[in-house]
Amino acid sequence: MKDKIYFPNLNGVRFIAAFMVIFSHIELNKSYFKIQHHFQDVKHLGRLGVLLFFVLSGFLITFLLLMEKEKRATILYIDFYRRRILRIWPLYYFIVIVSLFVLPFFDLFHIPKFNLDITSSFEYFKVILLFVFFLPNLLIQIKLVPFATQTWSIGTEEQFYLIWPWIINYFTKLVRLFIILIIGYNILLYLIGMNFFQNIPYSSLIKGFINAFQLDALTIGALAAYLLYSKHQVLRFFAFTPLFIISIISIISLIVFNINISFGNSVLYALHFGIIILCLVYNPKLKSLLENRVFNYLGKISYGLYMYHQILIVASINILLKFNIANNYLIYILSIFLTIIISAISYRCLETPFLNKKRTLSIFNNEK
Repeated sequence: MKDKIYFPNLNGVRFIAAFMVIFSHIELNKSYFKIQHHFQDVKHLGRLGVLLFFVLSGFLITFLLLMEKEKRATILYIDFYRRRILRIWPLYYFIVIVSLFVLPFFDLFHIPKFNLDITSSFEYFKVILLFVFFLPNLLIQIKLVPFATQTWSIGTEEQFYLIWPWIINYFTKLVRLFIILIIGYNILLYLIGMNFFQNIPYSSLIKGFINAFQLDALTIGALAAYLLYSKHQVLRFFAFTPLFIISIISIISLIVFNINISFGNSVLYALHFGIIILCLVYNPKLKSLLENRVFNYLGKISYGLYMYHQILIVASINILLKFNIANNYLIYILSIFLTIIISAISYRCLETPFLNKKRTLSIFNNEK
């Protein structure tokens, strides 16, 4: 019998993160179609939704790796990578294939002044190569591929997964290491933002790639996981409900007023997300806050929500424009409805067969 690891509320957190991205991108796509929009007011929601995904991913992966190391005395790297392949690759490559070879040929998915602009076979080969080797976070600095731009974050996570099990397996003083990584990464961000860096060849490409890696958010999630796993004495503060309330009010204030600081801005938000996640999984008074059938299901299919939403938003706008009924409410209703339906079908028909194989390789029953 496999041990069951289940964290309450986290499917709800996945759902919230996915919808932050969706709302932002609905407004973005309205701007492409010259429909009245509020993208400048909500564009930071998409960035923060992805940041929340990164913190949550760092938390879950690190906790599972720590538990595996405890149970087996080591981490089986091959099994870990096979599990990641079965979870990530099928939908990732499906989106890449349809974005490159299917959607550009249908008017239903036309975006004004934003097309797949590839002018040569060599350029096609370069784009495909970067997708195949999970470098869309590098590709996005060079060329935007409609309906596949969101895969940049999948590339970041896959690169993180390459090194993280080795770090968890071989390092012992993890809190110290995590703090060093968070501070070191932000110092690097500061340095690449200075004027001297602009004189380095390919500086904009390097800067964009490093910015997209978001190691601080992933590591803050990992730090939260280690505190929970080790039952660190600081955990008692996360059972204090007012801390959760203060963090929620603080993060809402940061979002509403779009507060940005010149250095360590993502750390500020990621720390709030890490605190909120720890409160949700550790505070017994909050254990059912986001636990309901709707949130749990939408959280379960959140990978699909994230990967398909751009396609369905554009399709919805084109359908409504064809019937001359593209008002704000209908765009939201149809976009969200179609995204949920297609994500549910994908989860059942495309993802589940691979997830079933993944579960045979897992030593714990979990959703990650």
